[in-house]
Amino acid sequence: MARPRKPASLKQGHSESKAQLEERAEAEQELLGNDDLVNEIPEHLDELAQEYYEFLTTELEISNILCNLDIPLLEQTADCLSKMRQADEIINKEGLILNTIDRYGNALIKEHPAVATKQKYLNQFRALSTQLGLSPASRAQLAGLKIEQKNEEEDPLLKLLKS
Repeated sequence: MARPRKPASLKQGHSESKAQLEERAEAEQELLGNDDLVNEIPEHLDELAQEYYEFLTTELEISNILCNLDIPLLEQTADCLSKMRQADEIINKEGLILNTIDRYGNALIKEHPAVATKQKYLNQFRALSTQLGLSPASRAQLAGLKIEQKNEEEDPLLKLLKS
């Protein structure tokens, strides 16, 4: 399966020219839609997932790539993080290994079921985080974008041209 395309605002122009990226960024901006509901924390999420949701929306706000269409993706990502934390707490409390007895009375050493649960949510989180651009490379690009936006805001010539 092919990797999802990064938003034009996060690309640096190695595979596309600056003009192509600007054109794509404009098209993406038109398709974004509203973002008025993104910061409303869904009540159906558990308390920890709500905290993760708020954290994700706050941190991704600078990228200006989130819109209302991303809400289900953000909800699922926050829920995955919450479930992984719950699995970690169970594993920390009960341990990685369980001593059990099979139906014949033999002692068995088994991996705690919470380990498999955490792995399932971790795999799902990896897929979701790729779509949201949460990898270290994406974060580095977001940081560069934030610095670039700050420089543009402080540039007196650009201020004059915009007014």
